[in-house]
Amino acid sequence: MTKNQILTIEIVVIALLVLLLALKLQHKSERNEWLEEGEHGVVEVLTDPTRIKTPDGRIILVDDATPGLTGPVEPTPTPGEGFMTDEERKVAALSPDDLARYRAATDYQIPEGIAFAKVQESLSVREKANGDSKTVGTLGPYNYCIVESVEGEWAKITSGKVSGYCRASYLITGEEAVAYAQENVQCRAKAVDSANIRSAPTTKLDNVVGSAKKDSTYKVTKAAVLSDDPDAPLFVEIEYGDSVAYIAMGKVSVSYSWTAGKAVK
Repeated sequence: MTKNQILTIEIVVIALLVLLLALKLQHKSERNEWLEEGEHGVVEVLTDPTRIKTPDGRIILVDDATPGLTGPVEPTPTPGEGFMTDEERKVAALSPDDLARYRAATDYQIPEGIAFAKVQESLSVREKANGDSKTVGTLGPYNYCIVESVEGEWAKITSGKVSGYCRASYLITGEEAVAYAQENVQCRAKAVDSANIRSAPTTKLDNVVGSAKKDSTYKVTKAAVLSDDPDAPLFVEIEYGDSVAYIAMGKVSVSYSWTAGKAVK
């Protein structure tokens, strides 16, 4: 091989090395543009140096073997995007009948026109819309009523067995009344048949602490408790003595209400 041939080969090798170095520098420059705060926003450098996370949640693969960016790689699943909590998983596994019971127990509607008495002692409900009319009932502090209409300073209301007129200025109404109703709703369970009362929400343990008779009622502390028990996936948590206990849903009916006024006998 002649000296000229050797020199030519050396020049070609040097040229290739220069080209590779230039491509490497270009690749680093393009990657740095993604890492800077600019029109792309701030990106997060992941533990894996070949990946960066863009502000919109995408994970971009940086391939050192090929200048530039390739991808995108699928983002890590987040709640609400194909991710189910343990509670959502249990609800999804309920039978149609149990799902209907679950929704009936957890969803309730606040009656339209609900209002509450804003008094320290009692608010008179009268037979007619005037102060001299016969008193037919009373609303105690924060007793609820349904406002049917307002005539001047008088509101026509119904509260349980009480129906008549009271001073509208003594009622909490509108959004304030709805917020109060949400905070002070009473939930009760009524046994539709005799049922075991248990210390835990499962039938797979020896945990019977009492028996509920048909039509007996209990104050509910949690309207729907999801269980891993395949034979009884839903329970109602109730006040029982100084503690709480559980009755299988389906053995009770759950209802929501507020304290009503008292009728004058």
